[in-house]
Amino acid sequence: MPKVSIILPCYNVEKYIAKSIQSVLDQTYTDFELLVVIDGSPDNSKAVTETFKDKRIRIFEKPNGGLSDARNFGLERAKGEFIYFMDSDDWIEPDLLADNMALIEKNNLNVVVFGYIQDDENIAGNVINSKQMAPPKICLEKGKDSFPTDTHIIGILGYAWNKIYRRSFLQKNNIMFEKGTSLIEDILFNSLVYEKVDTLCFNDKCYYHYLNRQVPTLMKKFHVNSFKLSKRRMFAVDEFLNEWKVEEAIREQRKAAGVVGGIRYSIHNLYAFKNQLSEKESKTYVKNMLNDPLTEKYIGLYKSKTKKDFLYKIMIEYKMLNLLTRLAKLTKEKSRI
Repeated sequence: MPKVSIILPCYNVEKYIAKSIQSVLDQTYTDFELLVVIDGSPDNSKAVTETFKDKRIRIFEKPNGGLSDARNFGLERAKGEFIYFMDSDDWIEPDLLADNMALIEKNNLNVVVFGYIQDDENIAGNVINSKQMAPPKICLEKGKDSFPTDTHIIGILGYAWNKIYRRSFLQKNNIMFEKGTSLIEDILFNSLVYEKVDTLCFNDKCYYHYLNRQVPTLMKKFHVNSFKLSKRRMFAVDEFLNEWKVEEAIREQRKAAGVVGGIRYSIHNLYAFKNQLSEKESKTYVKNMLNDPLTEKYIGLYKSKTKKDFLYKIMIEYKMLNLLTRLAKLTKEKSRI
């Protein structure tokens, strides 16, 4: 039986999947299986996958059900002792499995968290900037160590593709991805992991290449429920922080940051991408966020770190609808230059 099962959902990634698969096959740690889940993809992703003649690759086809459903499908069929979820339009460094499995075995972990590299591409597909997103090199024990709550760490904790999980731990706690949920499916999954895990170790090295491409993606589309999802994310984070005995005052500040961040993202999402809302409907959309009970409850607790943060806080607190929308439109126009 393989030690690690790598689950790779695929949908419309024929341009990228070959590099993704090759980076898996190039791992210095070889005791793994690769489950490629073709999630009703209408392109040639399957044909590209079939060009790789490696017995460790298992190809599955299923009707399209979305990322969470494809990951669950792979999880149910995985044979490995450990699980690694990977996106099929990204790629990984050769020592990802070797280094992190060594850390898992040394500390008898149920999950390990590692860093990633954001590679920004231009329209031609060339990487024009790379930024390492590394956590501190620490191991935390629930009940003994204080949990870091800065935005950088919370962000790194959210993703599924920069972690390796023990499969028996996921099964014992019935942890799976929530089908039908977009944008926040990773943090909802991970929040359940953090609630149940007693030890959490961070590897400060970066292994995963997240490609930020100038092409339409799920993250770059208008989502009418984005603020609702941001609130769910906020509560999911709060639940696992509570399990780690983080002080209520700190958790309340995290909620405030989550509310403001959700509004800022949702307004940008509204004006930066195509949608069917009229100008009047767009303003009503923003107005509803400003009048939301959680916004009114937490805006006073929000601590701004920059002048821009402070400006957003004032505009939200005093419900400056017209100024917020004008700023969003201005940001949109500048992004086109």
